[in-house]
Amino acid sequence: MKNPTMHFVANFIGENNRLLGTITQIDGDSCKIDVDGGGEVIANAINIGGVGSRSTISLRPERVRIDPPAGTMPNMFDATVKELIYLGDHIRTRVAVCGHDDFVIKIPNSHDHASLKEGNVIHIGWTVEDCRALDASD
Repeated sequence: MKNPTMHFVANFIGENNRLLGTITQIDGDSCKIDVDGGGEVIANAINIGGVGSRSTISLRPERVRIDPPAGTMPNMFDATVKELIYLGDHIRTRVAVCGHDDFVIKIPNSHDHASLKEGNVIHIGWTVEDCRALDASD
């Protein structure tokens, strides 16, 4: 199953970031979610209730971009690097973002990211299509 429609299923198809929040707006196939801990995320509305209902945002670590140009992605945040684990072709990077310190990004292990260090504040972003709003599961 490539595109899960429920948070429960998303947990079984590999690592994903999970942010909980409240839906503040629905606009066709997308919605805005006020994330617990801070920040507003625009997500692909997959399996949600109405405005005011709780939702789980699911986002795969490899879909997050580092230093996207300003204005190129609807979801852009500052994040603080908490941990770097080098795994051959990629760096598993744990960051603090939107009030959560367990957000994981898979970054290509390349010369472009050689200066990445714990404690750095980096800019991250992702598209609406890569971020899925699912049923809430606290």
